Amino acid sequence: MTHVKMDKRRYHSPIRQEQAQVTRGRVLDAALELFASQGYGATPITAIARAAGVVPETVYAVFGSKRGIIDALVERAAPADLVARLDAEWVARSADRGSQLDLVASFSVGFWVEHAALAQVFRRGTGDAEIADEWSKRQAYRRGYFANLLATWPDRAFRSGLDRDRAADVLWALATDEVFSLFVRTRGWQVVEYEAWLADALRREILAD
Repeated sequence: MTHVKMDKRRYHSPIRQEQAQVTRGRVLDAALELFASQGYGATPITAIARAAGVVPETVYAVFGSKRGIIDALVERAAPADLVARLDAEWVARSADRGSQLDLVASFSVGFWVEHAALAQVFRRGTGDAEIADEWSKRQAYRRGYFANLLATWPDRAFRSGLDRDRAADVLWALATDEVFSLFVRTRGWQVVEYEAWLADALRREILAD
């Protein structure tokens, strides 16, 4: 009797992998739309699955839970290479600190415009423990990241009476989605007007004369 050796290595199909990524994207898009429109707490996995055209078991298999979906949405919006590009541009502008602050203004405004729905999910969902926890983590990360950027400056670069720690607070607070939303969505400022104001405010509040 002839025995045929079977290759037990897992077979990776590019087509299957592509289909899995498409499915993942559909679920994330559906979840983001539902979270933004009706709230994180009011959106069950079954509704997300239905909107994405999959069964709930697929959602659980890919993300594990609703919290897993939130984590994936954040990761999709802010991948590691995004921060790396900002770091590189910050270093490239090191000879002009005002230009560095302009970069933060431009980057922040562009991010909030592109990810308005995700920002809305967090603004609406902070009463939910999972959302509040993730929001706190993201805010702490942003504050720490801006502090690291300003750590590259000498003390003399900061406005009189403003220490490095307070400067990081100012940068973190002014460049947040809440301020963007008040000016642009509530008061109806044009995005370009708001970006110009933010860049000027950052220079005025942080830089030495």
